[in-house]
Amino acid sequence: MIIVSQDKKEVINLDRVTEISVSENYICVTDRIEQKAGYIIATYKTEERANEVLKEIIQSYRDYRTAEVDGYTNVLQETAVYEMPED
Repeated sequence: MIIVSQDKKEVINLDRVTEISVSENYICVTDRIEQKAGYIIATYKTEERANEVLKEIIQSYRDYRTAEVDGYTNVLQETAVYEMPED
């Protein structure tokens, strides 16, 4: 699965991510390959909204990992991309 940053200028491949976290009203990711420490991919008005978006990412990843087609676990293209919402 990939995540498109809020400004639509970055695509983050979850295979490269070690952590997605909320810090105040920001969503940050840590890239395990480049060893980037918590770079910001989205900003929200409140920490509560940032936490809601983090929950959406988790649900999207669950859907991506457990989608089934014809009885077989498969990845649906519609759930393979999560775009960070505006506020």
